[in-house]
Amino acid sequence: MNFGQKIKSARINRNITQQQLADKFFVTRQTISNWENDNSYPDIMTLIRLSDYFDFSMDELLREDQEMRLFLDKKMVKHDFKPIYRNVMVIVFILFSMELLNLFGIIHLGIMGWVIWLILMLSLNILSKLNSFDDSNAMGFKYSWQKKIQEKLNL
Repeated sequence: MNFGQKIKSARINRNITQQQLADKFFVTRQTISNWENDNSYPDIMTLIRLSDYFDFSMDELLREDQEMRLFLDKKMVKHDFKPIYRNVMVIVFILFSMELLNLFGIIHLGIMGWVIWLILMLSLNILSKLNSFDDSNAMGFKYSWQKKIQEKLNL
């Protein structure tokens, strides 16, 4: 049983509506619905609170749901990318500024201008790669309906 099915089953067994559960966890009813339909997952702190509330072990919640583990892994990787992305953005800004100053004749870089241009292009390439990292909550699908179709194809 995956995460969404477990939460839905536990909620129904306790005779709790989605709205009541949402109020308890300070989220919207739609968020609970998305969790139950495996369209998104809670953050790790909410996951801990859910496991306490419904008396699930974290091991039970995480080990059995491959997609949730993938979601959490992607979230961690994305978090680790943030400082790299920020630093590359600063480098691109500085190099671009230097190239503009060189272009308008304010400073003269000579051959160094070509080196800066090359580094700038490589930095922009790195930024595009980091930017293309899949950070969607739909496990690689842009829309939830694509995920549903894929699930039906896998059956």
